[in-house]
Amino acid sequence: MFLSRIVPKIVLGADPVNDFSLSFELKANDPAGADILQLPEKIAKAKNMHIVVCIDEFQQVADIGDSKSFQKQLRSVWQLQQHVSYCLYGSKKHLMSELFDKQSLPFYRFGDVLYLQKISKLDWVPFIRERFESSGKTISEEFAGQICDRVENQSFYVQQLSWLVWLRTEQEVGEVELLNGLKDLLDQGVLLYQKETDGLSAYQMNFMKALANGGHTGFSTKSIIDNYNLGSSANVNKLKKMLVKKELIDVSGSTVSFLDPVYGLWFSKEILKLSY
Repeated sequence: MFLSRIVPKIVLGADPVNDFSLSFELKANDPAGADILQLPEKIAKAKNMHIVVCIDEFQQVADIGDSKSFQKQLRSVWQLQQHVSYCLYGSKKHLMSELFDKQSLPFYRFGDVLYLQKISKLDWVPFIRERFESSGKTISEEFAGQICDRVENQSFYVQQLSWLVWLRTEQEVGEVELLNGLKDLLDQGVLLYQKETDGLSAYQMNFMKALANGGHTGFSTKSIIDNYNLGSSANVNKLKKMLVKKELIDVSGSTVSFLDPVYGLWFSKEILKLSY
């Protein structure tokens, strides 16, 4: 009814009960799946409803072959639909921003852009404590807060570190359980972190050292340029752009931070030999 150009294909094996496969193929006269792109609108009209289509990690559309043409087709179809809204979100802020802010790309000003804030520590702490208590274990407000602080309230890492600490805890979370959980978290990413660090130039490494030493602003000042051998203020701007492109740092206004806070912890511990 909705997919007139989709051809179902059933293949039966020697045992038709247990050995069979089902697939769907597009007819040759359906250019790039136009029928599929219209599917939400057709369903919404038929059911007399409004549909919201959510697509996660949308920035990966840039990795598709002939991406610009594909983006043009998506926009040309989506912008004419009256019964469907699209929520396009992703975890790579600079890539998402480029898709919607760059005038030469099809999705330029396609819709409203919203930057979601992190869940606050005030909300995380009671949630973490409740989840520990529901399993017969306890964690104080202080240690629950430390979990949030170590990973800068990033949702994925708050949950992952909480789980690793929970695994290390018999009854009540203490300093040992927290540090062991943190070590487990760092160990999970060590190969990736080493690879990312090995790919840094000398200037890029110096910039990362300045960041890991607690500097979040003022990288173009003479004292920081001289102390960390960053070359010049013009070179600092180039370093920021390159490290953003490498997805290692985040720049928000004049403030710079590690895009991955756990990589920041690993860098401080392994490269600068600082304790965590």
